Amino acid sequence: MSEPTSDIYHCQTAGNVARTYFAAVRPAFLSASILPVLSAFAYVRGVYGFLDHLLALLTLISIICIHSAANVLNDYFDSKNGTDKVNQQRVYPFSGGSRFIQNGVLSEDQTFFLGSTLLLAGVLFGLIITYISGPVILLIGFTGAVLAVFYSAPPCLACKGLGDLTIAACFGLLPVIGTVYSQTAAVTTSSIWLGLVIGCFVAAILWINSIPDIDADKKAGKHTWPARLNKKNASWMHGAWFICGFGLILFTPIGAGYLALLATVPATIAIVSVIRGNFIPAIPMTLVTHAMVCILLGAGYLIT
Repeated sequence: MSEPTSDIYHCQTAGNVARTYFAAVRPAFLSASILPVLSAFAYVRGVYGFLDHLLALLTLISIICIHSAANVLNDYFDSKNGTDKVNQQRVYPFSGGSRFIQNGVLSEDQTFFLGSTLLLAGVLFGLIITYISGPVILLIGFTGAVLAVFYSAPPCLACKGLGDLTIAACFGLLPVIGTVYSQTAAVTTSSIWLGLVIGCFVAAILWINSIPDIDADKKAGKHTWPARLNKKNASWMHGAWFICGFGLILFTPIGAGYLALLATVPATIAIVSVIRGNFIPAIPMTLVTHAMVCILLGAGYLIT
């Protein structure tokens, strides 16, 4: 896949403006937040026997807006701190940002406006869900939105080595707990474990995407854990997230989880590939592993 250019995203027509802004949110990676929510829907439907479709729709729209905002604001702040500018070892489109700013398609101001607008939209939909489901959702959603923004924004949680845990919370634990609570008015032990399981596989995506960015992150003062460990050690540690995730499936009471162990196949391919320094297919297989875990966990709840 080629990087974006002003020839393709010229913004000279309304249709091209919409296409440009849509591409700038990195839609291909929104599965990292959509699939956990769908797994939570399956959990509610399978365990409780119902699903409020209006709340489900509002939840999906809210998480898509928040995740899109986080992606765009990440581009903005990584442009401000210089990370993406000096990144010469990126594996596009998986690492190094969207390149919309660096390639002159969007300005920093346009990027910040887009990210802020998406964040506001996500918050507004969250408030509607709060009105329907109660104030606990406001706390969960507010926490997730703040963490998603300050993952990149100063003081930059990712720069402090907290990025992996932040992403695990934002796109694993909190969305699952929040989705289940909005439907059932309860925070269950199983939903917490489910969120933690999915969080491990979301963190694995961030971890492997950060390895090609190590040199750029060091130059920009972003002390991510892969940057602290160096490329070789970080590549070996990537598999730890998978081990943790599959271990939780095996040894925690999430129920209907064993089907998700089929995802050990792409996980193994990813682990072996990244240790050998082959980011293609290591990064795509990490994405496939996350997707398979979410889908198979959901299927397990629906068929049992």
